Formats: sequence, structure tokens, C-alpha cells
Amino acid sequence: MENLNLHKQRLITVIIGILGLIFLFLPWQKVTAQGYEGTSHMGYTIWGGIICAIAIAVVIADSIFIGDKIRPFDKQGKIIAITCFAIMFLMTIIVLIASSDSEQLRTNLGDIVEVKKSAGIGAWLSLVLQLVGLAWVSGILDKLNLTTTPSSVTHSGPPPPPPPPPPAR
Repeated sequence: MENLNLHKQRLITVIIGILGLIFLFLPWQKVTAQGYEGTSHMGYTIWGGIICAIAIAVVIADSIFIGDKIRPFDKQGKIIAITCFAIMFLMTIIVLIASSDSEQLRTNLGDIVEVKKSAGIGAWLSLVLQLVGLAWVSGILDKLNLTTTPSSVTHSGPPPPPPPPPPAR
């Protein structure tokens, strides 16, 4: 971490962004039809995923280029990162809602086929990652980490007195 000259908050935000880019290559939407082989749509091929990719690029650029890299986010950088994570979260929710659909279609032969859409693993992993990103940049995870103290440490009373000085010769 010292060699990268990035503060811990910025470095972890970049790692979250890189994971978000990786999750765009996983299936976000699965389409199956009765009696036919199904297909999957990766995150980078649907509108919600494309908007998420742009927001991820902004978060990574914000972490690396805006403000002092060796310090945590300033107010402007934090607002940019939180806004991008919120936009990604909203787009993923929209994809998840749009993916829970089924409809009946008529084929060229006159048969009725039921087509079902379902959310893929990429959308669910991205949703969790975006929540983690929001919690990390806003400082909620730091507050949770600071409030937990080990139960084995107990303080009872004032500290012991210092030892007596050595005898003079």
C-alpha cells in the first residue's frame, strides 16, 4: 500500500471498482424458453450494466486522480463516489426487477412458448458489492470497526502507581 501512494480508503475503493468491472462479465440476465436452450446477457451488454460500467470508471478515476491520493476522500471526492455507487445500485435494482418477468410468445409455427427472464449471478454479486462500496466510502464500515472492542479487556480503577525510585548510593 505504501508503494502505490494511495490511502487505504482510496485503494479499497479502487479494488471494489475493479471487482465491479469483473462482475460485468458475469451473466446479469438469463432468458430461457420452454423447450429451447436459454441465453445469458452479460452486464456489459445491457443498458443497466453499461451505465454501471461508466459509474465504475468514474469511481476509479475519482479514487486515483481527484484530491490528494495519500489522504482519504475529501468532501467532493466522497460525494462523487457515493453518488456513483448509488447510481450503480439503482441501475442494478432496475435490472433485477426487469429480469423477473415471463411472457408467452407465438412462434412462426403457431406454437405458444413461455419465455422466462431471471436475474443472473453477476447482478446479485454487483448489488452486494455496491452496498459494500457505499458503506465503505461513507465510513459506515470504519464506524462499525471502531465500536467493536474485545470483551477480554477490562479496566477497573485507576492505573497502578509507578515503581519507587532506585536507592541512592
